[in-house]
Amino acid sequence: MTASCWHCGNLAPAGAFQARTPEGSRDACCPGCAAAIETIYGLGLDDYYTVRESEAPVPDETRTALNRALFQVPELVAPHITAITGGERLKLQLGGLTCAACSWLIEKALRDQPGVTAASVNLAGMTLLVDFKGPAKPEAVANRVLRLGYSVTLPGDPAQSQQQKQEQRRLTGRLALAGLGAMQAMMYATALYIGAFEGKDAIYEWVFRIASLVVATPVVFYAGWPFFTGAWLGLKNGRLNMDVPIALALSLAWAGSLIVMATGGQHVYFDSAAMFVFFLLISRWLEQRQRQAIHESYRQLGETLPQAVRRLDNSDNAVWISARQVAKGDRLQLIQGDTVPADGQILHGEAALDESAFTGESVPVQRRPGERVHAGTRIAEGGLVMEASSTVATSLMAQIGEQVDRAQQERVEVVRDWQQVAPLFTFAILLLAGATMAWHWSSGPAVAFEHTLAVLVVTCPCALALAVPLTLSATLGAALKNGVLIASPRQLLALPNIKGALFDKTGTLTSGQFTIVETRKSVNTPASLNEDTLLGIAAALEWQNPHPLARPFQTMPRDPAVTDVVASRNGVRGTRDNLTWSMTGAPEKSHAGMTCLALSCNEAVMLHLWLEDTVRPESASTVSCLADQGIRSRMATGDNPGAARKVASQTGIEEWHAEMTPEAKQQWISELEQAAPQMVVGDGINDANAMLSASVSVATANATSLTQRAAGLYLLQDNLDAIPALPALGRQCRRLIRQNLSWALLYNLLAVPFAVAGWIPPWAAAIGMSASSLLVTFNAARISRWKLSSS
Repeated sequence: MTASCWHCGNLAPAGAFQARTPEGSRDACCPGCAAAIETIYGLGLDDYYTVRESEAPVPDETRTALNRALFQVPELVAPHITAITGGERLKLQLGGLTCAACSWLIEKALRDQPGVTAASVNLAGMTLLVDFKGPAKPEAVANRVLRLGYSVTLPGDPAQSQQQKQEQRRLTGRLALAGLGAMQAMMYATALYIGAFEGKDAIYEWVFRIASLVVATPVVFYAGWPFFTGAWLGLKNGRLNMDVPIALALSLAWAGSLIVMATGGQHVYFDSAAMFVFFLLISRWLEQRQRQAIHESYRQLGETLPQAVRRLDNSDNAVWISARQVAKGDRLQLIQGDTVPADGQILHGEAALDESAFTGESVPVQRRPGERVHAGTRIAEGGLVMEASSTVATSLMAQIGEQVDRAQQERVEVVRDWQQVAPLFTFAILLLAGATMAWHWSSGPAVAFEHTLAVLVVTCPCALALAVPLTLSATLGAALKNGVLIASPRQLLALPNIKGALFDKTGTLTSGQFTIVETRKSVNTPASLNEDTLLGIAAALEWQNPHPLARPFQTMPRDPAVTDVVASRNGVRGTRDNLTWSMTGAPEKSHAGMTCLALSCNEAVMLHLWLEDTVRPESASTVSCLADQGIRSRMATGDNPGAARKVASQTGIEEWHAEMTPEAKQQWISELEQAAPQMVVGDGINDANAMLSASVSVATANATSLTQRAAGLYLLQDNLDAIPALPALGRQCRRLIRQNLSWALLYNLLAVPFAVAGWIPPWAAAIGMSASSLLVTFNAARISRWKLSSS
């Protein structure tokens, strides 16, 4: 015997799973549904089931109830909260947004809430970042958004993805209805315009007008319903958004035509209203498709990570654990087809890794013991055991996701300016429409009404609102597909202005893959300390040092007796047998372009080590290509003058400084910035301060976490090939923004006087307005085809 699950409605074995509620036991199809029923009743949200069971289901209210329940469970919300300076940051997924005005409304409403210090909406990704402290709670933030009429849930909620698909299908259905209705209404209107019934019985004209009314009504009030709800939400929250003049124009066209029919007039505008809705929906549909394509490229970053992974215990037995349980130091076993869950280092085994999530290159790369691997890469062939150096949340993949969010939330000046003047622009449209009505009133109410309707339609600022955000989003998506993460759109737009590039040496112009080419024990070194023992101590000291000079030691056997390792200004130090051991630079011993390190015990040198780096094969061509664009390259390094001179001569850099501290680098770039905008390219912690002082900052693929966060752009491929192409990308983005803004403004400047003068009928105004928005959308999409190789 079966029953229906109280929660999901699926068939459930009667009595197999029972959920206890204040109203009695409820049947469930599985333990998960039973737990969900008890949770919802326990939170006092049992109205959810009342709404669902009513004869007229209300799915939006049902979803709202479930969303509220999510935010009342701290364990579900906690993974989406990160600590920031002075508070916490919450990331949420939004739904129901249609334009920039929706973003502004949500941001404004949340910033007025006590405890919220910042709120930023990413329209392309449909995400919301909220910084809060003190009394503010995630539940209160979500409730405020829900009260505005938008949906909100936690990132990764499958129901939200399903809801977005439903919104897409609903919009497609509205568009199809509007298209059919507009064509049919235009067919009836054409017969009336050309006088097909002149001299005949007036009943035919009435039949065609009534047919136009029947066809246009569902187009206006079903297909066009989102514009009415958008206008109502804006007015309810004290905001004159773009939907207000649209809804007003549709209402006037439909209601005015009805009045004309009732009073025996001649001119009706059902066809204009239907065409207006149709063309508006075409623009919105294409805009949504473009946003989803951009969002999809970002979403794939976060969905490449596995749900579970094999962790080796102390007996080398593989145990399945959740990927989110991976901790630093865990040994993970990966076989062909597995995806790396966290950053780490290969302990043993070899594998061909598909790194296309980072580099865009589909050809697998062979990785061997001692090499680093990143979360999100996939084992295409072979198998390996790795030691995790991060968790899932702190991996490079997670950091890239955070930077993508940061880039999408960042507002360039022109967008901020538009958001401030948009309400004034809408108010000006309404004033202009009123003035047009007053001016033409002497020619008759019907004429004044037609010209006013044309003004409302032709001045719809859709193209202006789309001009900048859509272009920036398309540019960020194109760059990401070509292995360049743009974390700061402001720096993207500053790229064409740069006149100089300051490169770090080690790990930037060079490969950073140092090899130990020579070792020499000091005459004072005890005989009991042989070279293998000294190298084991050095390896223990340098094991977790992120500096490129430490990498040759990280594959060596470590001396387990070394403890309390800490970083110092000149290197690292630790304790062994109550003696202090340290590894520092020895520039006075450097020669032939090599770097010398000294291993000391209680400040007495025990061993000198000479390391050599190789210049990247593309460094010289990068410097040359930049020079061809009028960009002068310089080099700043903390290394010795001999090593710096050797790299400078091999790359063609004429101006360089060696033995520079981070403060000296920052001071030099600040001085250069006073003369002209500069770009800093680096990979180490000592480059971060200089990056923050430059107009544009670029972190290489091997950069440290701090450097990545300081940089405005981040190279996902381990080479410098993209750097000469970046100014061209910035120029193309700026050119498209200028084109879009110029066209949108020119269209309004030219069309408005004609509409006010009465020379543009409403149907032509609808076509012109939509054509303007479509032109902006297609023009912005052009940059999606940008290829690194073509630049």
